[in-house]
Amino acid sequence: MTPPSFDMGSMGRVLIIKMSAFGDIVHALPVAAALKASFPHIEITWAVEEAFAPLVTGNPSIDNILTLPKIGPKELRSPKSHRYVYGRLWDVRRRKFDVTLDLQGLLKSAVVAGASGARVRLAYHWMREAASLFERAVPQEPGSIHIVDQYLDVARFVGAKTGAPQFPFYISDEDEAATEAMLQDQGIEPGERFVSINPASGLAIKQWDAKRYAALLRQLYERSGLKGAVVTADKAVASQVAEHAVTPFANLAGRTSLKQLGAVLRRSAVHICGDTGSGHLGAALCTPVIALIGPTDADRSCPYGQRQNAIQHRDRCGSACNWHHCEFATPRCIEAIAPDEVFAKVETVLAAARS
Repeated sequence: MTPPSFDMGSMGRVLIIKMSAFGDIVHALPVAAALKASFPHIEITWAVEEAFAPLVTGNPSIDNILTLPKIGPKELRSPKSHRYVYGRLWDVRRRKFDVTLDLQGLLKSAVVAGASGARVRLAYHWMREAASLFERAVPQEPGSIHIVDQYLDVARFVGAKTGAPQFPFYISDEDEAATEAMLQDQGIEPGERFVSINPASGLAIKQWDAKRYAALLRQLYERSGLKGAVVTADKAVASQVAEHAVTPFANLAGRTSLKQLGAVLRRSAVHICGDTGSGHLGAALCTPVIALIGPTDADRSCPYGQRQNAIQHRDRCGSACNWHHCEFATPRCIEAIAPDEVFAKVETVLAAARS
């Protein structure tokens, strides 16, 4: 990799741009940790969309958080949004950043980099839309397969030392206490082992059937004595699971903040989910995660460090299937995952944890 033509030792203010979404922001956390450990003198600001700001709040590697609205073609064309959007971009400009590191690679993040006026504007290798007009791509290292490692390529490019990725995630005592109370209210006592489940995903082709989640909850309860806790912002999907469930479970759907979700995940013996943000946060908090993955490239985007726990039947996919498109009426790959297969994986993961 060609070294940069500048010295980070002479830089003062660095802007990391990772505005969305849930799992992607979690994947990017090690970049801030590596930069701060390698260059303690720099002031790190993180630009993030308002909805996802809790994911970086309290992070010891981040000095400032710059919350921004969604910035897309719709917002940039809307007269109603102009004053607010451009006002926030002016706020970026006045902070006088020396370096911007765009870990999004989209037009919305590149616009923020361009607005900063920083003389050094870098982005991770997968730049899309018109991002290349505003910033320079950092090439992907051959050994960087997972998205976490691809983001860390940017940190390495500017001279940061990267060992095992660190995922700082701060949870306040108040959120810990609120989470404990919620679980107890739903029948899960402090210290009791339970399995958390997120049955929702952003795309239908990534989402396991609600009936199967209900069947899995029954197996966990009747065969292993493990209670389940459903955690998702999607109340409709949680209701579908509840409709088919024959055993009790803690229904926390729509009740937890992002910080409280983290507290639930950290208490979980295992977290089970699709290709969605809660799985990445669970892995960041060192909770075993069983990810039920459809057409997504699991090597690149499964919960970090837990490839062995991912369940996938990509051989059922067609040649035209990819992470956002399925060529069949229903996604065969995700439908091929059976509750028995997931239950067996839970037993394997718990046995490994005990040993």
